[in-house]
Amino acid sequence: MSANLPQQWLDRAVEDLAVARLVLREDHIAHVCFLSQQCIEKALKAYLIAKTNDYPRSHGLVTLLDLCVSLEPAFDQFHSDCAIIDQYYIPTRYPDGIPGGLPGGLPGTAEAQEAITAAETVLQFVTVRLA
Repeated sequence: MSANLPQQWLDRAVEDLAVARLVLREDHIAHVCFLSQQCIEKALKAYLIAKTNDYPRSHGLVTLLDLCVSLEPAFDQFHSDCAIIDQYYIPTRYPDGIPGGLPGGLPGTAEAQEAITAAETVLQFVTVRLA
C-alpha cells in the first residue's frame, strides 16, 4: 500500500465533514447523517491502514472501531456515538433500505448536529494520532 494512503483516507473524511456542514445549512438532514457516518468510517480506516497496513471491507462503524480499540483502547470512548451513527448508513439513503432500521424514524436536526460533532471529534482524534 502507498505510504500516503492513510492521509488520502483522512483527506476524504475531511471532505465528507465539510460537505455535511454545508448541507446542514440547507436542512438536508439525511445527507448530513450519511456524510457524518462516512467521515467517521474513513477516519477509522485511515487509522487502521496506518497501524496495520490493512482494513476490513466493511462500512460498520462499530466493527471498525472495535479493531481500533484493539490497537488503542482510548478509541472506546466513541463506542456510543458510533453505535448510533452506524444506524444511519442505509436508512438515510434509501426509503425502504431496512424496514424498521431506525425505529424512531429518520434523524432530525438535533441528531444531525450530534452526528457532525461526533464526526469532528473522531476525525480530530485520529488526525492527532497520525500526525
